[in-house]
Amino acid sequence: MIEAGATAPALVGQPVFGLPFDLARARRRGPVVVAFWGALSSAATLENLARLTEVWPRIDAQAGGLVAVTRSPLEAARDFVPRHHVLYPVLVDTTGAIADAWGVGAAHGLDALRLRAQPALLRRAVSVLRNGQALPEAHADQLPAVFVVGADGVVRYAWRGRALRDRFDMEAVWGAVSA
Repeated sequence: MIEAGATAPALVGQPVFGLPFDLARARRRGPVVVAFWGALSSAATLENLARLTEVWPRIDAQAGGLVAVTRSPLEAARDFVPRHHVLYPVLVDTTGAIADAWGVGAAHGLDALRLRAQPALLRRAVSVLRNGQALPEAHADQLPAVFVVGADGVVRYAWRGRALRDRFDMEAVWGAVSA
């Protein structure tokens, strides 16, 4: 499990839109925020997106950048990114290898039980209300997480959500970026 003080794993990939992303290259400009989103149709993901979007201009101007990672299908991410005006790279982790390398887990306990208890029709209806259409979700149990990787490749800040509804603490994230 990656914690503060550990060396960050490699993170390379083709974003949903834009040029290929390489964490090592992005770090040359300064600290990089690596955010893991839950299901794209979840309220927590939309709120975490809003929090990241709020701090994005400062990160872009004063740090190495920001990248988001989702386990949602590419089709869903291709709809989500322009619909929500996401201006930073979003990587789709179809195999779960990126989440595993960073130690980002899936929901368990009551959260997992709630997901299994929701009928597909209800999940689709909620997605339509939040996104304007039903987004296909393959990994709705993905927990949120956020890391700040320094220019030296060492993790300055590590936070993993314990529940699907957990939100990023952007003051702590910005504190780690600007330290």
